[in-house]
Amino acid sequence: MRDIGATPRRCNIAKDIPLHQFDEARAQQYSASSTFTKTAILVPVADPEAKVTIKAPFGLEVMKGEFYVVASSEGPYGAAKVEFEAANVEVEPNRWQKRGTVLAYRTTERCRVETWLADGTHETTVDAEPGDWIVRQPAGEVIVAKPKNFAARYEPVD
Repeated sequence: MRDIGATPRRCNIAKDIPLHQFDEARAQQYSASSTFTKTAILVPVADPEAKVTIKAPFGLEVMKGEFYVVASSEGPYGAAKVEFEAANVEVEPNRWQKRGTVLAYRTTERCRVETWLADGTHETTVDAEPGDWIVRQPAGEVIVAKPKNFAARYEPVD
């Protein structure tokens, strides 16, 4: 997820898909669901420059420094410590709940989304399909969420 200055490895990424830029004009505000929690375990890393590659459901992530391994129904993925803790609160040991609001909209076309962290680190690249959600997290990183996952995690702000 964090490979500063290097090109991350990618899984199943087609070359002809346009790169998507987050469109604030299309976005609406959503709050975190009060019923959804997830299991996440912090991976302490002695060397902040050490890199760990994780095979996530959406592709390979290169993690650098401390990160969380997050359990999901599709398979585990990595999350940068700073961004993860900005978007989640620990409700019991290793059990987390999203907090705050996000901006999001459904995409109508197949597109590629690159996730960049606040420190400028390239986290991952994911191809979105029509109907997927494009979500800007509280710390600013943009991610892709499948409709089922988005519905479980967020609700519209009134």
